Amino acid sequence: MAANDYGCAIIEYDHKTAAVQTTYKPDLPGSPCFLVHDPKFRELIGDTPSIALVHERKGDKFAHEAGVYIKSTNSEYFTSNYQTGKTIETYSLDCNTRKIRELHVPEVINPNGACNYKDQVLFCAQGSLTEPSALILYDPATSQSTPILTNFLGRPFNSLNDVVIHHLTGDIYFTDPCYGYHQAFRPPPQLPSQVYRFRPSTGQLWCIADGFVECNGLCFNPDYTKMYVTDTGAVQAHATPFHGTNFSFNPKLPASIYEFDVVEGRLTNRKMFAFCDAGVPDGIKCDAEGNVYSGCGDGIQVWNPLGTLLGKIWTGATVGNFNFAKDGIWAFGEEQLYFIKLAAKGALVQVECE
Repeated sequence: MAANDYGCAIIEYDHKTAAVQTTYKPDLPGSPCFLVHDPKFRELIGDTPSIALVHERKGDKFAHEAGVYIKSTNSEYFTSNYQTGKTIETYSLDCNTRKIRELHVPEVINPNGACNYKDQVLFCAQGSLTEPSALILYDPATSQSTPILTNFLGRPFNSLNDVVIHHLTGDIYFTDPCYGYHQAFRPPPQLPSQVYRFRPSTGQLWCIADGFVECNGLCFNPDYTKMYVTDTGAVQAHATPFHGTNFSFNPKLPASIYEFDVVEGRLTNRKMFAFCDAGVPDGIKCDAEGNVYSGCGDGIQVWNPLGTLLGKIWTGATVGNFNFAKDGIWAFGEEQLYFIKLAAKGALVQVECE
């Protein structure tokens, strides 16, 4: 469908009223808008922010994860959500025409998160009951796929979820929760829910963080001294084979973002960074100033580096993941694909887009 520009409604959140009234809700317009929790948020969104609905498919969770811009093709690559035995699809969007086409990449089985790696798309392929979960590099210029990691020292991964690159060292960091098993398209886990570091130049692999219910999104701050990891354990999947869409929400489990110091490639000094008030924090990115953005149950929430909630890009529904483009943000709202214009720039825009 054609883009529907929601304009730039900007709503102030009343913290003092909310502090004493559990029923308080800001006066939202009923369509996507910007919700200000702190004056700094106005600087980030700028004078003329906007949210445009680019594509919508009712009843089809076509826009869920990944979100990778490839300069050589001027295209955005993303994946769908798992839907009752239906294999996850991979899509490309032409950034000039905004036309979407489905990609046929049979080697990338049930992909989820992805990142730009040497102007190619590095997918987290979750695998299947018979095929392993793996990191697979897809070259959009040739449509060729190359597996670069398929196991942890002989033990199969659970269902790789999201991946980022340390551009100073070339190391690859990724998360491996158990969602594929809980959704019944992967065998029982052989490893805990953990974060890993992989060095392609030598083949070395390290486990660098554990203690999660379901580790999910991850990102570096702009100077690679910090890493943020989301734990989406509060969302529990329950399934019988090929019916992995029965979810429940357990408020006693994490809907949290953790901050780590990055020291010689290791993740140390784990700290609670933020807790999500709506759904769970899934995909996560930093802007050039080090502010932290995460896709949550009501849109994209934004915190400063001290964990103060600055504001929300409010869509009223879940945003699984998103990525910064040169001139805005592509946001994947399951049945909706949005393009958001704001003043802030992504931390990796110069590396990946220019």
